[in-house]
Amino acid sequence: MTFTEDFYLNSIEKLSSLSDDELIHSFNKEVGNLGWTSTRGAYLSALNDAISQRNFKGTPLIIRGGRMSIKRHISLRNNQLELV
Repeated sequence: MTFTEDFYLNSIEKLSSLSDDELIHSFNKEVGNLGWTSTRGAYLSALNDAISQRNFKGTPLIIRGGRMSIKRHISLRNNQLELV
């Protein structure tokens, strides 16, 4: 297993254990960050998967065709994602 694969698995495990609010906070911390490394890509992939697994209403606001957009902050109200 590569370092990046291991990092992804560790990230998905940590993100999956977060509360909904903590997960949304983790997403919002990435908005506006233009830096890129392979570990950040693995983390964002894990974040995408963790959010997708929650089955929030409105997920297509940030995830379309399996790709996640981190252009805008989001909030969660009554299990509904909203752009802020």
